[in-house]
Amino acid sequence: MEDSPFGLFRKECVALITDALRQEGLLEKEIRLTVPSDSAYGDLSFSTFALGKSAGNDPRLIAEGAVKRIEASHRELVGKVESAGGGYVNFFIDLTRFAELTLGVIGEKGRSYGLSTTKRGSVIVEHTSVNPIHPIHVGGARNAVIGDCLSRILRAAGREVKAHFYIDDVGLQVAQASYGLGMAGSARAKEKSDHFIGFIYAVTSCAMSIKRLRMEIEELKVGCKDEEARGKIGELDDWIGAAADLRAKDEELFDRISDGICAVQDPDSEVNKLLKRYEEKDSGAVKLIRGLSELALAGFRETLDRVGIGFDSWDWESEITSWSGSAEKVVDRLAKTEYVEVEKGTYVLDSELVATKLKLKEKYGIRTEVPPLTLKRSDGTTLYTTRDIAYTLWKFERAEEIINVISIEQKLPQLQLKLALYALGEGKLADRLVHFSYELVHLPGYKMSGRRGRFIAFDDVLSEGVDRAFREVTERSPHLSEEERRRIAEVVGIGSVRYAMIAVASNKPITFTWDRVLNFEQNSAPFIQYAHARASNILAKAGSDPAKCGPPDYSGVQSNYEKDLIVMLSIFPEVVSDAARTLKPEMLAEFANNLASKFNLFYDNIPVLKAEGGIKAARLNLVEATKLVIANALSLIGIEAPSRM
Repeated sequence: MEDSPFGLFRKECVALITDALRQEGLLEKEIRLTVPSDSAYGDLSFSTFALGKSAGNDPRLIAEGAVKRIEASHRELVGKVESAGGGYVNFFIDLTRFAELTLGVIGEKGRSYGLSTTKRGSVIVEHTSVNPIHPIHVGGARNAVIGDCLSRILRAAGREVKAHFYIDDVGLQVAQASYGLGMAGSARAKEKSDHFIGFIYAVTSCAMSIKRLRMEIEELKVGCKDEEARGKIGELDDWIGAAADLRAKDEELFDRISDGICAVQDPDSEVNKLLKRYEEKDSGAVKLIRGLSELALAGFRETLDRVGIGFDSWDWESEITSWSGSAEKVVDRLAKTEYVEVEKGTYVLDSELVATKLKLKEKYGIRTEVPPLTLKRSDGTTLYTTRDIAYTLWKFERAEEIINVISIEQKLPQLQLKLALYALGEGKLADRLVHFSYELVHLPGYKMSGRRGRFIAFDDVLSEGVDRAFREVTERSPHLSEEERRRIAEVVGIGSVRYAMIAVASNKPITFTWDRVLNFEQNSAPFIQYAHARASNILAKAGSDPAKCGPPDYSGVQSNYEKDLIVMLSIFPEVVSDAARTLKPEMLAEFANNLASKFNLFYDNIPVLKAEGGIKAARLNLVEATKLVIANALSLIGIEAPSRM
């Protein structure tokens, strides 16, 4: 990684040990250095055990011989070199030179420190892509934050990144919500537009479910299937309870939609007809469904703007896959292969045959039979995954790699998508398609259901976070004006929610609790932001020009607290690079938290403002560098670094 001070130290260590081994008559094809668990054993270490085994030599003697050779070599960043543990060569940083290099690079690069200047190809990150039927809820919030952080980190690592939002306006749920909106007539939103659409969808879903269940129960009773009827009655009771909750929010609008649905003999059939008309680009259907989608999207944009999430492209499913005919072309291409069966107008992809015949089971870790994928129904309408195949081909015309941020629940459709690409002869594209899956967000004691109107909206979580942060900031800093406290609370509250969504590895579920999210003492956005504010405060008290102290004297910056902080700062470019390479944005959150912890130890134990001369200048440079790197790390996970808290 360019501009990585620790990378330069590592490179020097590799060169020294390579040269020493050659002089000893030993060759090692690949020099692997590790970071010792205890810094008392060096900053990097090389093990001679494997070399000793292959050469038939004593590892301890190899290590001792190498150290003698290295000690006679010219060194820049490497200070002491020791043999230890019966076969290790341990390298120690020359802290004076290393501090000067590290803080010099950070001072020169500033806010670009950690960012790569090497271009590494194009990628589309498709994320969030919430169905336009209700507000973004707390589960969708994790998708949005992960996708945004991935985009930021990949850009920092030199990738040309485009963030895309896929608008699923051809889905059955959107048609159902639009059908309800048509029943609502001239009703207008009394709240944020996506919340209004969420209410419409929940009422419509509720009314249709109640009507359908009542009809099913009557049929079961007529058929003397009392036990099955009792099961349906329990389900009906749940829906009636949801209906009561929804009606309490807006009786007039609820009754208008519910009464309208009750008056229709078969509302499910009407919704299906509306969807088919939309796929055929019927003007009335387009006006209704597009109108609903635009209302929802307006609310999404407002929410996402508040948390600093933007998109380079908003991709309409209807335009890209249905109206363009590309989904039909995909079906036609697949129908010409041996993997598709057609029966009574229904097209089905034999996913298992694709996986078996093309020997993809081991590649994708498939241990069971892959279910078939219906591509097109007998009525001529295509299914979501079919359209997703067409959308994927469209995206690959615009980027070399695709990353789909989609929950773990969509593992099967994403696998079927890759298998379909292989069936089309596009295996190379499938290999460049990444399903970045993530686990769900759990709220203790709360079960969400968008169909029943029971969910925690992202908007509500953000507002709650800001309100709680305001109370905390007021308690800690009552001397600040209310305007200043509210500004800080907005930054801290939103930052705390973003951090909570990214700090946990994507393959682990999140249990969302405010005690952890807004913890000012450890592993949270407020904890890291507070370290940045502390650094800002020291620099403000010192004045704007550390040079007044004279040239920095890095020979006086030798404590373990200072060394730990300097080494931590030096690895930041490598952390960014590794996070981008492995697609692990949580690495940046962990780094920022560890850096804040090390700075707090430095702050508590090492005098800065009371130091004098060159040592004071050196420590002020260290504080300034820490402040910069904390801000840079937080920026890559979309969190603002305040100067006051």
